[in-house]
Amino acid sequence: MISISVLSLKGGVGKTSVALGLAGAAAKRGLAALVIDLDPQGNATSILQARHGRSHAAAVLAHPTIEVLQGAITKTAWTFKEGRVDVVGSDPELIRYDAWTGKRGFAPKLARAMRRLEGYDVVIIDCPPSLGALTREALAASDLAVVVTTPSYFGAQGAERAIDEIKEIRATVNPGLRFAGIIVNRLREKTEEHRYRKRELIAIHGPGAILKPAVPERVALQQAESTGEPISAVKSAGARDVAKVFDKQMARLIRMARDADASE
Repeated sequence: MISISVLSLKGGVGKTSVALGLAGAAAKRGLAALVIDLDPQGNATSILQARHGRSHAAAVLAHPTIEVLQGAITKTAWTFKEGRVDVVGSDPELIRYDAWTGKRGFAPKLARAMRRLEGYDVVIIDCPPSLGALTREALAASDLAVVVTTPSYFGAQGAERAIDEIKEIRATVNPGLRFAGIIVNRLREKTEEHRYRKRELIAIHGPGAILKPAVPERVALQQAESTGEPISAVKSAGARDVAKVFDKQMARLIRMARDADASE
C-alpha cells in the first residue's frame, strides 16, 4: 500500500482537485484507492458524494484504532469498471485537531490507525492548506508527499515552506517519508507570467523536483467538480488532456514508491 499526502501552503491552488485527480487515475488503473479528507472544509468529501458512514476523520484522530478507521471508510458516488475510490470523510470537528504550537512533542495518531489497514493499493490524504497539526498527521502517515502550487509568486513561496515541513517530519517523526515533487496546477503555457514562474520553481528546486507534466488549466476540471464526478467521466478534449496528466503522475508516484521499497 502506498500512502501519499497532497499538500499546499496556500488555499485556492487546486490541491483537492489534484488529490482527487490522482485517486481517479489510480482507480482507472484498476487499483483500490482510499481518500482521507483531512481538510475541515470537506471539499473532497463533497465532490466524491460520499455516503454517510458510521464515523469520520475527526473520530479517527480522537480514537486512532483500525476499528474506528474502518468504520469511517465509506463508498463514494464515483464508479469505475477497473478499480474503486472510497473515502474517510471530513467533518468540521477536524479543526479541533489542527492546533500546533511546536512546544510539545508530536505523537502521530493517523499513522497509528493506518498501521493495520488492508484492502487498498493507494491511500491519498488531502491536507488542509496550512502547516498545522493536521498536515503533520498526514505527513507522518505517508510514504510520499506531493506539493501542489500554481505558477504564481505566492505559490512558489508556499511550495518552499511546504518542502521544509516535509524535511522536518522526515527527520523527526517519519524517516520513511519522501518528497515526491511539486505539481504545477492550472498552468497556461501560452502566458509569459506562467512560463516565468515555472522556470523560477525549476531554478529554486531543480528540474527533478517538478512532477511532469504540469496540470493545464481546463474548464473540464471545474465541470467535473460541480457535477461530482471524476475527470475521466467528462466527455471533452480538455478532460482527456487532464486525465492523461494525472495518469502519468500517478504512474510516476507508483514507480517512485516501488523504487524506494527496493532500495531499503
